Amino acid sequence: MANAQPVAPSKPNVLFILADDLGYGDVGVFYQNSRSATQPSFSTPNLDALAASGVLMRQHYTSSPVCAPARASLLTGQSQGHCPIRDNQFDKALPAGLNLTSMLKLAGYRTIAIGKWGLAGAAKNDFPAHPLHRGFDEFFGFLKHGDGHVYYHDAKHPLYEDLADVTARYENIYSTDLFTARAKKAISDCTRENPGKPWFMYLAYTAIHNALQVPGEAYPTGAGASGGMQWPLKATPQTRDQWIHPDYAGKASWDQHMKRYATMARRLDDGVADILKLLSDLHIQDNTIVIFTSDNGPANEGGGDPRYFDSWGPFDGFKRDCFEGGVREPTMVAWPGHIKPGRVDDTPSAFWDWMPTLAELAGLPAPAHSDGISLLPMLLGKDNPRKHDFLYIEYYVDSSNQPASKDVFARKHVTARNQQQLVRIGDFVGVRTDIQSASDPLRLYDVMTDPHEDHDLARESSHRELLKRMTDLLVTARRPEPSAKRPYDDVPLPAVNVASANEGHLNCSVFSGSFPYTPDFATMHADSVSTNAGLILPEAQSSGAFGVHFAGYLRIPADGKYTFTAASDSAIHLWLHDAHVIDSDHASVNHPLSATILLKAGLHPFRLSYLHGSSSAAMLTLRYAGPNLEEQAIPASAFSIAH
Repeated sequence: MANAQPVAPSKPNVLFILADDLGYGDVGVFYQNSRSATQPSFSTPNLDALAASGVLMRQHYTSSPVCAPARASLLTGQSQGHCPIRDNQFDKALPAGLNLTSMLKLAGYRTIAIGKWGLAGAAKNDFPAHPLHRGFDEFFGFLKHGDGHVYYHDAKHPLYEDLADVTARYENIYSTDLFTARAKKAISDCTRENPGKPWFMYLAYTAIHNALQVPGEAYPTGAGASGGMQWPLKATPQTRDQWIHPDYAGKASWDQHMKRYATMARRLDDGVADILKLLSDLHIQDNTIVIFTSDNGPANEGGGDPRYFDSWGPFDGFKRDCFEGGVREPTMVAWPGHIKPGRVDDTPSAFWDWMPTLAELAGLPAPAHSDGISLLPMLLGKDNPRKHDFLYIEYYVDSSNQPASKDVFARKHVTARNQQQLVRIGDFVGVRTDIQSASDPLRLYDVMTDPHEDHDLARESSHRELLKRMTDLLVTARRPEPSAKRPYDDVPLPAVNVASANEGHLNCSVFSGSFPYTPDFATMHADSVSTNAGLILPEAQSSGAFGVHFAGYLRIPADGKYTFTAASDSAIHLWLHDAHVIDSDHASVNHPLSATILLKAGLHPFRLSYLHGSSSAAMLTLRYAGPNLEEQAIPASAFSIAH
């Protein structure tokens, strides 16, 4: 591996490391280091060092308490209220639209995926959403979710290099080591072959998902360019799945499951340190932002047990729970010379924030379809002009077919998981489980003062308005997904009260210029702002590329189902409340888009973003139909803005 000073790319490299089933409490600096001498614990010294070199994010959430939907939300930039991959939809194809990777390619990034994928669409081994078909330039890892249930891959659990099955070359090699070595090779190749081109690496380790398998030998001495894991690795068929870290091998009171679990976590920790040393050896550490997190809470399956080490940390619940232990993730970000070391941040954030964050980092606008906001100001220690009004999570698992902790259920007075929803507003989390109807009540917890969620505050009258707002968000922050039906899908979006409305008008903001996709106009400075009589495109923009954002309220005359049909020459996005009703960057006058939504009579927050290229005439129409309302263009009189 070369050790010469490279030419720094104009944009920072991005190393996104995603652990699997690693609990908040499994990382030393987050929790393990605080355990008493009488409690079993293990160490993650290198992850602790990474956290000390940057920002420790203590309020970061996954999008789902299980892997496939969490990863899909990460890559699409959407919460589980909008992402089409939900629940336990393993191996469902990642949508073909704009995603985190294809976005970064637009900014000139070389893109690399290593490790677990699980979003390829696996029917008959035809992988329509293979990483190479979703924006990645190269891939090394496994494609099917179930192929990650081993750490020594074989014919039944194949490995792929790009499109080729290469399993036979790597049998009897521990996958954590294999992915570390491959990541080091890819980083070195990027630095040597095209040092002026930034790269994005999605390094998705299997660790520490079940099965509880361990390496065949000690970690090689050294790290980085000249030590540690070096490509290609040697197989260890005689000693595979036998080596226990010496710090844990002599623990007489520990059973073998505990020793294996701690060894797996420590191996992941060593691999991260090895890669970070390589960045330093290649002199690219100051131009590489490193993000580390996990996909969901710790697992109570495959021999693992969160109770061994309190892997849920100060929280309660684990994988497949919408309690904090299932969705709060150990997250840290480092970027030497840019992110001040030793910082701790308690701003609530989530997986869907990484798309707009990396967009800003790469000099691109945040995409309109993302539910996230950029975390870059926070990471750089600046005031963030935008913060989340709320975070939303939903998930379903059949409790009869999944393991669960009776202890957790007893503490939370829960009889089953089944349908679950979570909303966080400020310091408060509302959560409900085993949902039977839309009227089921929420439990309410102040997770800053009660992180274990022991004290339900829902009966306190002082929180009545907060609970009403949360209950509304359970409906208005999402769209039904036909493949993941819910008992609250048929609930109409509630109308809002507006003290004084100026009827017949919408706020209209105009943005000149050409955009690679519809941006989140709320993050941009408008060229002009006016009040329009309905959805009227500005006459001044008769030529050239531009975008327009309309905002206000739409009055719905009667309760019921409404169909909205939009057509444009380029792109259009429509929201009612926070529900993304129409979403396309490729709409056409000859191919209008339609969507239905249930609405209560009254005023509904309305937003519409329109994008126009310079190759055709500007055109935008929006029609609706509903109870006793024939399809028609929405009249200006139906719109209003607040005084």
